[in-house]
Amino acid sequence: MADDKQKFVKILVVEDDEASRAIIARFLDQLGFSNVVLAENGRAALNELNLNQIDLVISDWRMPDMDGLELYWSAKNEGLLDNTPFLMVSAENEKGKVIEALRAGVNDYIVKPVDSKTLKDKIEKLLSSQE
Repeated sequence: MADDKQKFVKILVVEDDEASRAIIARFLDQLGFSNVVLAENGRAALNELNLNQIDLVISDWRMPDMDGLELYWSAKNEGLLDNTPFLMVSAENEKGKVIEALRAGVNDYIVKPVDSKTLKDKIEKLLSSQE
C-alpha cells in the first residue's frame, strides 16, 4: 500500500487493555497509519462508528460490557460497517473460537500477542480487498 494512501485510512482500534491499545496504535503509526481512533470498549466503538467514517476496525474479542463479537453484530445490524473490514485480535486461540468469529462474518483474526509484521500483512490484505 502506498504511503500516501495510508495517511487517509481511518482505523478504529477497540481494546480494553490500555497497554495493548497503545502497542497496536504504535505499530499502526510505525506502519504509516496516522489516522487512528481508539476506543476502550464496544460501546465506545459503536459511538465512534456513528460519528466517523471508519475504513478498518481492529477489535479485541474479550472486553467487559460488550465483547468484540457483540460489537461486530451490533455494528453490522445498525448498518455501521457496510463493507468495512473487521479484524479480530484476541488471546483466544482455540480453533473453535476462531472459526466462530470467521463464520459470524469477521474478516480476519490475529491471536495475541500481536506483532508488527502480522498486523501489517493482515491490514494490507484487508484493505487491498476493498479497492
